[in-house]
Amino acid sequence: MSPVPVETITTDIASVDISDQLPEGQRTSCPVSNPTTQEISPELLRTSLPDRINYIKDFIMFGTPDQEILHKVAPLVNDMIPQVVDDLYAKLFEFDVTKQIFLKRNEGFDGPIPSKLEDLTLDSAQLVYRKIFMKSWARRVLTSDYSSGKTWAYMDKVGIMHTGVKSFRHRNHVAPLVVPYRDCALSLGWVQTVLQTAILKLDSDELSNEEKIAAIGAVSKVIWIQNDLFARHYIDE
Repeated sequence: MSPVPVETITTDIASVDISDQLPEGQRTSCPVSNPTTQEISPELLRTSLPDRINYIKDFIMFGTPDQEILHKVAPLVNDMIPQVVDDLYAKLFEFDVTKQIFLKRNEGFDGPIPSKLEDLTLDSAQLVYRKIFMKSWARRVLTSDYSSGKTWAYMDKVGIMHTGVKSFRHRNHVAPLVVPYRDCALSLGWVQTVLQTAILKLDSDELSNEEKIAAIGAVSKVIWIQNDLFARHYIDE
């Protein structure tokens, strides 16, 4: 069979009248009504955390039902959080660009730090120290009061602290931690996948299928918001 010339295909596509495929009376109408358009200030999105959070929550429809299902899931997956954190750091150790970050001294750690990448292990004292913060963050993601501005301020500071800017008072005396946004986003995506997989594996007597769907959606939303609160400090948007 001879190939059809590209010119012929282009002409055939251009000549198709899609309206002929629609029932009479629907050929020029859109099935979705025009929504009311909100006025959003790009400047406030950059400079005001409450305005940014309200915009994001509205856009991805994050609300009370999401918080409720996260709180229900929290005790069901709580015991697996230490393993999730251990596995995340093992993943970061698979690549030199992410592993070398842990050669830097920060977060008030005063113990010994290897000087060579090959001497750094998952059992190194500073790694154990850092995992404490990560475990705390993971639990707060599932148990926080998302109606409180303090929750969003905490998540915003988590983003800030990875850029080298001092965000927590107890960190004022320590060297800055600078992590590429790329690796922050990848880590969040990895954690999201693991948490969602754990939710799907829960017994039906612990969480119904409908609740699992809601929980997976809620985890996606809150991780996405945390991701945005990283990005806003790397990208001026």
